Amino acid sequence: MKGVKILIIEDDRQDAGLLKGMLLDHGYEVGGIATSLPEALQLFHMLQPDLVIIDIFLHGRKDGIAFAEQISGDEDSRKPFIFLTSAADRNTFEAAKLTAPFSYLLKPFNELELQYAIELAVEKFTGAPAGMFAMEQKSTVMLKDIFFVKRGNVLAKISLDDIQYIEVEGKYSKIVCSKDKYLVQQPLKLILDRLPGIRFVRIHRNYIVNIREVAKVNLTDNEIVLEDGRSLLFSRRYFDDFMRAFDVLR
Repeated sequence: MKGVKILIIEDDRQDAGLLKGMLLDHGYEVGGIATSLPEALQLFHMLQPDLVIIDIFLHGRKDGIAFAEQISGDEDSRKPFIFLTSAADRNTFEAAKLTAPFSYLLKPFNELELQYAIELAVEKFTGAPAGMFAMEQKSTVMLKDIFFVKRGNVLAKISLDDIQYIEVEGKYSKIVCSKDKYLVQQPLKLILDRLPGIRFVRIHRNYIVNIREVAKVNLTDNEIVLEDGRSLLFSRRYFDDFMRAFDVLR
């Protein structure tokens, strides 16, 4: 289970170290620390972080704002970003606001403020309903081909390629991956609505399957066998939709 990968842009070594420590303590992955605009752009395109925390002033210039303007201009590489600064003046805030940041922190800040800012930034960027992460310590939001799953104070990142199937388990849904399982308090239908239909299909009232994980289909026993040998039952009610995902040679 990998945490959200964060790029830090901060020219003050002490502040960068403090921020990195807070992030690591909460289970996030710090991909790198940049101290200048050129270095920040280079690391951003190289690391492809999930989120960027940006100090507005780098070596006395508002290069943090310049960085935000550049990454916001490209829809393909756009990522959520959070500004942090010790400058509390209105002019700095207004200049930063023009780049549409996903959150804004004034130094000094505490760990709880940082945690909330990250959660709000991810929610805003993914278009998740406000407050989604408040759901009984377990929730999910989706970003392109990635699921973010929250457990306690940790946001975990799950690639859709790793998901084998999703199963109803009481009032929860269980996301079964190749190496781990995750319980989330969301109904199967809501999760299915957020998944790409070309890759995930409902096969039973209790199951959604990743069609890339299907090895064979036993029509006699109404059984789908996955690549790792595990099997799931399918319902005739959903069978036609499932088979439309494949080209069948007769």
